[in-house]
Amino acid sequence: MAKLEGVKTLDMVNGEITKVAYGGAEYVKTESPVQEGDLFLLTEGHMVIGGESGEFYLTEKHQTGAIFIPTRFLGSATVTQRNGDGIAFRKVSASHPSLEDRVSTNEKDIAALKSDVAALKGEAKTEYVRIAKSEAKAGDFVKFDEASFEYLTAGKFYEIEFVDDCGDPIIYDDEGDDFDTHGEVFEVYRKVSAVEPKPERLKVGDYAKVVNATQSCMAGFSNGDIVEIIENSYGEDDCDFRIKSVAGIKYGYTKKTPDYIVRATDEEVAEAKDAVARAKFKKGAKVRLKSGGGVYPLLGFENGKVYTVIHNDYYHGDAEKKIQIECGCYYGYATPDQLELLPEEEAAEIEKWAAIGREVGEYKEGDVVAYDDRNWFENSGIGEIVGFGDKGNPEVEAIDYGGHRTSYFLKPELLNLVTPVEARFDRKGDE
Repeated sequence: MAKLEGVKTLDMVNGEITKVAYGGAEYVKTESPVQEGDLFLLTEGHMVIGGESGEFYLTEKHQTGAIFIPTRFLGSATVTQRNGDGIAFRKVSASHPSLEDRVSTNEKDIAALKSDVAALKGEAKTEYVRIAKSEAKAGDFVKFDEASFEYLTAGKFYEIEFVDDCGDPIIYDDEGDDFDTHGEVFEVYRKVSAVEPKPERLKVGDYAKVVNATQSCMAGFSNGDIVEIIENSYGEDDCDFRIKSVAGIKYGYTKKTPDYIVRATDEEVAEAKDAVARAKFKKGAKVRLKSGGGVYPLLGFENGKVYTVIHNDYYHGDAEKKIQIECGCYYGYATPDQLELLPEEEAAEIEKWAAIGREVGEYKEGDVVAYDDRNWFENSGIGEIVGFGDKGNPEVEAIDYGGHRTSYFLKPELLNLVTPVEARFDRKGDE
């Protein structure tokens, strides 16, 4: 059975259909679980294959007891309603309504009465505010002062489905068909009531939290993981989201419903990104402090100096995790942006100098060094530091290319340490 023809809208509230007529009977919108024989309106974003948004279907009961929509592949009305992608309408009967329906109706009547009382007292809030047409977007509303077609109603608020490439709002008219507002005279309004809006649907670029990782294309992911939704090669209409981990090393596909994935909060995203940033600083890694030195919790540490990572997930305070670094016999706590992770080569050089109790490039008088420039020195330029110049450059005495002992002031970065003075046997008696 295809979509229903001849469903007429009888009543609307704030642009939403609340009462329709079909086959000589009236149907009213219900919040109770969908039942066999209800009219079911598919809304934008549904995942029913073969179903059309904005169209009504007469629900049926499957032999398993499930309520389904008679589309080509029998879409589940129960699941669609639970996901917020469809609305059930129940036939108005002379028989006694169910307790659930009576409670729902009474609650709406009370809410309407409160609204009327507030209006009489002057307490009602403006529900819509007019905005420039250039600001129109999906979810805003269009209102016509005069209706140019029989399927439009003057003074009624029509929700904008989307704005096309020409900047014209597209709406659903009274018959549920798409209507292009191009060439029409209308105003655009935005809803400002206190009603909580429906959560925005997830899209490419959003961060989400995995709720159910037990899916065939989710290997390596766990419940609670924060992921980013990325472009799907199958297109945005595919039934699955393509995702990647915050670290960008794991990829997968997940179903789009809240049973499997939900929007992540800003706090959850920030925490996940921080964890990824801290994970780069492994235990024992050498880091250079970029900022925060000398201030709690980095008292005694100096910006620009090199330190060793002890832990990268140390709880500092009640809940905040930081990177613990070592300076002699005491510790400091830094965030990833305060540290520079040094390359392995540079870290190895630092370790080599630290083994003799020196900073990198810290030379002393009596050190044996090499200056490998055959144009000036013989014997690979091996010589001895005999002093330092006014600018701090070491004075190296060596045999020049002519076989004469001479000395030159050389920059420290041009030298290689061969033997530190502390390790020279020939200098033991000079100590």
